[in-house]
Amino acid sequence: MPDRRLPGTLYAERLQRLQELVVAAEAEAFLCLPGTNFLYLTGLDVHRSERLIALLVPSEGQPEIVAPGFERDRLVHNRLFAEVRTWDEDQNPFRLVADRLSKPRTRARVVVMEASTDVVTSARLARADDRLDLIPDEEVMDALRSRKSAAELALLRHAIRLTHDAREGVVNALRPGVTEAEVAGMLQSALTFGSKEPAWALAQFGPSAAIPHGSPGLRKLARGDVVLLDCGTSFGGYQGDITRTFVFGGEPAGEVKKVMQVVKRAHDAAVDIAGPGVPCEDVDAAARKVIEKSGYGEFFTHRTGHGLGMDVHEQPYLVKGNRRRLSAGNVVTVEPGIYLPGKFGVRHENDVLVTDRGAEVLVEK
Repeated sequence: MPDRRLPGTLYAERLQRLQELVVAAEAEAFLCLPGTNFLYLTGLDVHRSERLIALLVPSEGQPEIVAPGFERDRLVHNRLFAEVRTWDEDQNPFRLVADRLSKPRTRARVVVMEASTDVVTSARLARADDRLDLIPDEEVMDALRSRKSAAELALLRHAIRLTHDAREGVVNALRPGVTEAEVAGMLQSALTFGSKEPAWALAQFGPSAAIPHGSPGLRKLARGDVVLLDCGTSFGGYQGDITRTFVFGGEPAGEVKKVMQVVKRAHDAAVDIAGPGVPCEDVDAAARKVIEKSGYGEFFTHRTGHGLGMDVHEQPYLVKGNRRRLSAGNVVTVEPGIYLPGKFGVRHENDVLVTDRGAEVLVEK
């Protein structure tokens, strides 16, 4: 089992790479509020609230964290590579941020704002110093996070394995009469027991499986039902995400069998074409072509996949119109589906690593 904690040197490398990307964006600083990107850059799991906490990363020099004074001990104790500047409750924290950005060594005017920065924070910072040119980040953090390091891949592989094993255990324990909500609860319990981290689960039977992201309800399981289970858990903050569809208490037959075979062929076509330099939309097109050729195109209603890492959904997205090219180190889901309203739905999802030579399915059974 890998260590849940990433090495401290990795955070230093990330901050250094971020500074290089800030320069490439023709900016002087990067501002990041608490959230996944903040955690990615600092290793600090800090919640966002009405009290401003922000990471300031200048294009050169030492990054800083601006935080309320009562948070200092916690941040100083845990901090790795950032100075902590505090503000008192009767002070304007946005003025402090503006002052730190305008200090002689930084003199930041063009500031890249992390993508989840809310409009109120942006407006308050702009009022604190109207000379600042605040630019929303559309590429910087994606460029950092989308290619996984060896240490990140070890955590991802373990999260995916835990997800797979928990799902297998629950499938083997299914009995007639259990509800969708109960199965989702069983899955979530099994996942968190294995990972000791947050987990999520969807369980859909029969017609409700035709709703791609439907909520588990009170429908009871019966023999012959199509069962769709979509679930995942994290390990060290990195996510697993797997979907399987099967027939409870029997073998697929008739249209159910046909649709399952089509979806699996679509999945395999997407995996086969995925590799470094391949446009994301081409992977989507490969899966979609199989489904359309089989006459079910109108029932494949979502993209083929998404990036996977610290967030369950992140870049790169496998969708029509996305000309971004895959790179070695990307981890994506491949999850084509066919959803027949009032009948059933089928989705087959694996987590796939883009390698130098093509693509590797991280768990398949």
